[in-house]
Amino acid sequence: MRICHVINIGFEAGGAEKVVRLVAEGLRARGHRVNIIATEHRLDGHEAFADIIVPEVRGNPVARVSGFFWHHEAYRRVKAAVRQIRPDVVHLHTIGLFSPSVLSATAGVPRVLTVHGPEDWTLELLSWNLRSRSTGSGRLSAMDRARYAYLRFLQRPAYLPRLRRLDRVLVPSAYFAESIRRDVGGVPTHVVPNGIELPASSPVPDSGRVLYVGRLESVKGPAVLVEAFARVLRARPGARLTLIGRGPQQQALEGLVARLGLADNVRVAGYVPDDELLAAYHASMAVVIPSVGPENFPTVALEALGVGRPLIATRVGGLPELIGHSDNGFLVPPGDATALAEAMGRVLADPDLASGMGRRSVELARDYSTELFLDRLEAHYREVVSAHSPVDRIAAAVGPAAGP
Repeated sequence: MRICHVINIGFEAGGAEKVVRLVAEGLRARGHRVNIIATEHRLDGHEAFADIIVPEVRGNPVARVSGFFWHHEAYRRVKAAVRQIRPDVVHLHTIGLFSPSVLSATAGVPRVLTVHGPEDWTLELLSWNLRSRSTGSGRLSAMDRARYAYLRFLQRPAYLPRLRRLDRVLVPSAYFAESIRRDVGGVPTHVVPNGIELPASSPVPDSGRVLYVGRLESVKGPAVLVEAFARVLRARPGARLTLIGRGPQQQALEGLVARLGLADNVRVAGYVPDDELLAAYHASMAVVIPSVGPENFPTVALEALGVGRPLIATRVGGLPELIGHSDNGFLVPPGDATALAEAMGRVLADPDLASGMGRRSVELARDYSTELFLDRLEAHYREVVSAHSPVDRIAAAVGPAAGP
């Protein structure tokens, strides 16, 4: 089968990109021909896994607004790529940097779309695309209010009629699937949990170490975690917290650690290579996901399950589907440093509790292997391909006229 993936970013910048890379590698190993199309966004200095790179929207503010409404160069490049590759199926992922034009450029080919997070067309989740949404004040800045109006009343309507001609939508969590149903209309929506290359598990050590892995930005809640950990240290002064990842809040977090006098116990590590990351998982007693905004199905949670670690997370998005009543961790309200500190303290104070939760995590991880994930994707691909006639494919090769 010839399969074409389309995603905003063509290197492993986060969970969505990691999923696409793993899926592409897995499908190629199964004998499929796979091509990946991405934009050049943030590509400088990074190793790209994409095969075809499309220029990103550039120019002054007016040009950028116009480009995100309809990115003609993306339309032209993606359309040409589809004609050349002649895919049996196109799998769309994050597409906001392409604009709605990518949906027109791929029209006529069997298509599935995976929703990895809030997009410019997801009404219920739309405000989470705005920087001031996650500050905790409950108020949007003047700039974000203007951006929200643009997204809701101009950008989103440009997506909807094109989205509703997709063959099906795949969503890793039931929470996100329910959140986008009104956006995609009658398009069949299926919950397909992500799968990853599960790391080898190990017994939970009595190390007093807690681990955070993810982007260092306010919506992920790392500042709340640092404040909560300061409370943990009052009872357990030997505990350690490591934050791994990069993002706009890194310097602010380092400053917060210094102001709270936590430098001996809290390390803001930034980016680390894969072997150091894996070692950090194995050295930890618990992995914490303190997100303020709705997570979908975060890769870090699956990695923590694979290693066999208790998960301490906020009750947002799809996280309860990975913890819930499964006895492999604790759920706390988002933004609640007191509750987060209490949950961490319980795990650190009770190695037997941590070990039991870790064993349950290993059991749950079996449902999220790469092979099971690929089996599910292949089944969806076969179904959408079989529903398209040869006439549909000829029409796709000719294509509609360019333009919004």
